[in-house]
Amino acid sequence: MTIDPQTLTLPLVITAGLIDGFNPCAFAVLLLFITFTMGMLQMQTNYRYGLMKVGSIYISGIFVTYVLIGVGILSAISFFSTTHAVGKAAGFISMILGVVIMKDFFIPGSSLLAIPGSMHASINNWIKRTTVPGVFGAGVLVGLCTVPCSGGIYLAVIGLLSLQSTLSQGILYLLLYNLMLIVPLVAVLLASTNRAVVDKMVAWQSRNKMRMKLLMGSFMVAMGFVILEII
Repeated sequence: MTIDPQTLTLPLVITAGLIDGFNPCAFAVLLLFITFTMGMLQMQTNYRYGLMKVGSIYISGIFVTYVLIGVGILSAISFFSTTHAVGKAAGFISMILGVVIMKDFFIPGSSLLAIPGSMHASINNWIKRTTVPGVFGAGVLVGLCTVPCSGGIYLAVIGLLSLQSTLSQGILYLLLYNLMLIVPLVAVLLASTNRAVVDKMVAWQSRNKMRMKLLMGSFMVAMGFVILEII
């Protein structure tokens, strides 16, 4: 049976973006960021506005970083490759990364795909800055460091988009993907004006981070399989 990539692209891009938005790395760091910012701003009269402002700047940093990474890779693929070999490679790599992430659920221990320990101090230092460049820089750094956590999903989507007829069409899908990616992060930010809700989200994230990894890993494997079937 022949699968039309044009038919699957839109639903896969939307679904993949939403799932990527729940990746444990970005989710955990966002909650850490919100908790710290709440402590910094809670004595101010415009506390909620301040939280929304710095949170929006932080998420914007993640969004811009992911978009630039995706556009760069997609542009390179379009320039250097005229075959589907790169798309197939993306499918295989996505499946491998998915299995590696699923390993953390079945065999808990040191995670191979996580924010490097050496970067934790740098991220914390950027988070503690309340200036616009500082908060945006924290988002950029987190965007770069969370790629290992969910890079398989992004790579699979880019491989799928490399099959589009034009680069501009692929970039539009990339923008949609990244808008979907920040939807969960924006939802968390909007809910974070209530400290009790934040505490519940932190507890939920701690309890379910391994299940989230299992979901993401399974989706990466499925995405890789779909791409190999399409090409």
